[in-house]
Amino acid sequence: MRLAAAAAAAGLVAACQPVTTTEPVARPAPGLVALPCEARGALRPVSTSYCARHRHYVTEPALAALSDAAAGVARRHPGAVVLFMEASWPRGEKPMPPHVSHGDGRQIDLALFYATRDGRPLASPPTASGYGAFEPPSREAERVCVPDSGHHDRPDPPAGRGWRLDDERTAELIRMLSADSRVRRIFVEPHLKQRLGFGGDPKVRFAGCAVARHDDHIHIDFH
Repeated sequence: MRLAAAAAAAGLVAACQPVTTTEPVARPAPGLVALPCEARGALRPVSTSYCARHRHYVTEPALAALSDAAAGVARRHPGAVVLFMEASWPRGEKPMPPHVSHGDGRQIDLALFYATRDGRPLASPPTASGYGAFEPPSREAERVCVPDSGHHDRPDPPAGRGWRLDDERTAELIRMLSADSRVRRIFVEPHLKQRLGFGGDPKVRFAGCAVARHDDHIHIDFH
């Protein structure tokens, strides 16, 4: 974290939300490498803006783990592509605002997989940034955070939306990452942890109510 005041303020903002400012081009810190930005392969950005703003750096082990997970998902679900959003900037320092973490190459946000209401897989999230397409709990009793707690005040999408979470592909991605020793922990909302079958997995955790909702993306921490 930065200075105490900055850290305290950071705790009041979303841990995982996109920004629009452009970071200056810089030589990446030792050990950091760029994620692939091409529109091909099993691992790609949701939007090339993450690459244009130089927020697509990770450590070499993290890149290897992500590439392996993406290849594994594609084998089980031909045509599936793992899409990333915010990772780290090239300077290798954390936090990377507006996140309360990110920045040192060991954190990344990945998009959930989505499908149409009748079950046809969607190639990408229904939002341009990958953030904001929340999958709310099926029952209100499953909602852990009250609406005004931190950034859990972001509203649920309309009930009549034309898309839903693709449970099968999303669970496959989490399963691949959880089985990887290079992965330290995975943040999702408690209702998704249970729904997707990870109730007994200690790597799959809740980030808390003071940070952004994690039912529109998956946050990964690497060792």
